[in-house]
Amino acid sequence: MVKNAQQYLEDHFCEKISVEDLSKRFAVGRRNFDRRFVKATGNTPLEYLQRVKIESAKKAFETTRKTVNEVMYEVGYSDVKAFREVFRKITGMSPLEYRNRYNKEAILD
Repeated sequence: MVKNAQQYLEDHFCEKISVEDLSKRFAVGRRNFDRRFVKATGNTPLEYLQRVKIESAKKAFETTRKTVNEVMYEVGYSDVKAFREVFRKITGMSPLEYRNRYNKEAILD
């Protein structure tokens, strides 16, 4: 069940997904779903979803010249402050710092 939930999150991370939606989709109570997910992954479903979104954002910053706002919207965030806070929490740097350090196109210029 957890592997299927992880795959669903990875395939639909741009959509608005709640833990309630996930628990209903996999026919498990919310608390039971949370508990099983944390036990299997070490993260809550929300934390896992945030990590999937940030990994996608990192790839975009590494391989494109898209702005922070463009990438933020692409990965399913609509609040710049929230995106920056989660990005910094997971990567240890701001989205702009990350792009400037790891963007392959910028490095080649």
